[in-house]
Amino acid sequence: MIEVRTLGSVVVTLDGEAPPRELMWRKNLALLLYLARSPDLRRTREHLVGVFWGDKPDASARHSLNEALRVIRKSVGDDVITSAGDQVVLSKGAVRLDVDELAPLLDEERWVEASALIRGPFMEGFAVPDSWAFEDWLAAERRTWLDRMTGGLRQHGEERLSSGDGLAARDAAARALELDPFS
Repeated sequence: MIEVRTLGSVVVTLDGEAPPRELMWRKNLALLLYLARSPDLRRTREHLVGVFWGDKPDASARHSLNEALRVIRKSVGDDVITSAGDQVVLSKGAVRLDVDELAPLLDEERWVEASALIRGPFMEGFAVPDSWAFEDWLAAERRTWLDRMTGGLRQHGEERLSSGDGLAARDAAARALELDPFS
């Protein structure tokens, strides 16, 4: 299992150990994370080529995608990513993201548990500068998670304040302001 902490600096483990270096190359990791956040864990090859290699000629871009998929399969196993026709599919349960744990906690208003997972902005400091479409997606994801996390911390603070725990309320508010000073 690949576990990825995306809140704050990105941290990846593979079966509890450090991942192979090739998996940590920016585009390989970005591709894996993008698939993990994609609807139904799948995207078309054409879509992925456009997101990650849109500035390259088509044949070169497709080769780059195939090479990235080869490296990921070599690093984590052939069954993690499959190709079916023009679809690239990430196996369900192959990648565990902290945001996938955080989302239901926020939805269920389980503020204490949710606040424990909030460590910083989504994929803080991570970038793939030559992939503008990925960078646009990443900026949108960061904004979405920033809004959700600061909202959860505010709710947690208000809940703590109404129960008379001013110290915990102040801590939650400080963490929300640390994430987003304009919150």
